[in-house]
Amino acid sequence: MLIFSECRLKFSLKKKIFASTVLNLYQALWYLFLPFALLYFFYRSIKEPGYASNLQERLSLYKKDFKGACWCHAVSLGEFRAARPIFKKLLLNGEKLLITTLTLSGKSAAQQEYRKEINENKMVIVYAPLEISLMVRRFLKIFKPRCCIILECDLWPVMITTTYKEKIPLIFAQAQYPEKGFIRDKKFPFLKANLIEKFDLILSKSERHKKRFEYFGAKKVLIMGDARFEQRVPLHQIDAALKLKKIALKKYFTVCFASIGRQEFTIICEIIKDLHEKHEDIFFILVPRHPNDFSKYKILFEDNSVKVKRRSEMVEIKSDFRICNEKKIKDLNNFSLLWGDSLGELNFYMAMSDLVFMGDSLNNEGSHNIIEPFALEKPVIVGPSIWGIEYPALEALDIGILKKISGKKELASALVSAYHDMKRNNFDESQIQDIKNFYNSNQGASDRFIDQMVINNFLELNNT
Repeated sequence: MLIFSECRLKFSLKKKIFASTVLNLYQALWYLFLPFALLYFFYRSIKEPGYASNLQERLSLYKKDFKGACWCHAVSLGEFRAARPIFKKLLLNGEKLLITTLTLSGKSAAQQEYRKEINENKMVIVYAPLEISLMVRRFLKIFKPRCCIILECDLWPVMITTTYKEKIPLIFAQAQYPEKGFIRDKKFPFLKANLIEKFDLILSKSERHKKRFEYFGAKKVLIMGDARFEQRVPLHQIDAALKLKKIALKKYFTVCFASIGRQEFTIICEIIKDLHEKHEDIFFILVPRHPNDFSKYKILFEDNSVKVKRRSEMVEIKSDFRICNEKKIKDLNNFSLLWGDSLGELNFYMAMSDLVFMGDSLNNEGSHNIIEPFALEKPVIVGPSIWGIEYPALEALDIGILKKISGKKELASALVSAYHDMKRNNFDESQIQDIKNFYNSNQGASDRFIDQMVINNFLELNNT
């Protein structure tokens, strides 16, 4: 027994040494490729000028004095939006928030939404430092956060290891562990375990994710759910969509292809052309996922019978459809497709639709989240790639409120079937009620987050 224990200890020590060696190699590569990383940011700034501004923040050269806040790391725009209910609960509890992000879109959206809190010195929003220990240590020395809350799924080895060494509590909130990554990480389990074991608390989205974190030796894992189920639905967008639907699209079966990824445009374009030839009373809405694609792929519909109207050509983006004159809205009857070239209006496009296909699911990107159309009580179709939305997609599939198709042919067939159901007034009201019940039953993630932060002594409950 003693020999067995000694052998296990030696094996464990070897794994730790190997994990440390890999981390050092990873760190060395960051130092080596730092000039290329800086060139990348300047290259991105050609199309998105903001990428070159505040570059000093990525090098951990901050001018802020904002010590003792809860540090929340939301990598991109999607993670930031998903975490808004969490931020709200933290602010209501009297906490100061230090928000870090990696993308320009995430930082810009956060600064715009929380201008009041920033001006009142309750929140600071900066770029996270690059994955270089010297820069992360400087970041921690400048801000001295009381805890680090990492959101969603991105684990940055240097950030986590350096924060752990500085004895700052590490919390992984709204945590997901997609099966795709889990299968990959099982090949070298000690590398992932070396990071996951450093978290004081992991609040996962579902039981499936919880078990995967536990496989790699997580100290404490609890189920939190997803705060996306608590996000505010922008009522002004819904009102505008209902007005447009009533005036211009009342007689149409309207399909929204939402958040379409770059590898999906050709497939979607072919489906739209084919359906338009056979069914002129189907109206299409196509919303690219990436702003850089707002102009790029519209060319696919040129020299074709599908007439395309840009959202930006109808009314100025900042204008309100609710006060738009009916003539401009009725003009949409002369077109077959609305091209969604606007940011932050996905709810508007989906609300005027009868059915939503969620993009980034026909490629291998794991799909855009389905919670937003469920909030609007819309039937949803996804492609075969749903690893990124495993929760709540698998749960939704289990109860029959989500349809998953295998590819282009099955998607076209599903759309035609839904179209004929509408023509026959074969509308399944029970499905809409099931969607509503599913959405409501999955709320409460932000409350569970705050409760566990208090129970585990990372926060004190402020009853005022």
